[in-house]
Amino acid sequence: MRIKTEFWVGALRRRVEAAGGFATIIAKGEPDSGAVLLILREPGGLTTLSRVNTGDGKVSWQPIFENREERDPAAQQALEKRRKFDPDLWIVELDVENPGRFIDKD
Repeated sequence: MRIKTEFWVGALRRRVEAAGGFATIIAKGEPDSGAVLLILREPGGLTTLSRVNTGDGKVSWQPIFENREERDPAAQQALEKRRKFDPDLWIVELDVENPGRFIDKD
C-alpha cells in the first residue's frame, strides 16, 4: 500500500520543523500520487533530489543537481521545465541541519 504524497510531505514537514528547521512547499502537486523533488540546503549549496519508485515497492532518491548556488539559472530553468511538464509535481525545500537524515533510505 502506497502512502499518499500529501500525507508523506506533511509528515516530512512536521519532522523537519520538530528538529528546528524549515520545510517550505514551493509547489503543491497532486495529493494522492504526485512526484516529489526535494531541495536540500547544505553548506556547499543546494542539492535537488528526485524521488523515484524502484518497482519493487521501494523508493530511491536520484540527485538532479548537487552543490548549486541558490540562484543558479540552469537549476532554476530545469525546475521550471519539470514543473511545466508535470503539474502534479511537489517541490519541497528543506532548510535544516543535516537534511539528508530526513530522506527515506528504502
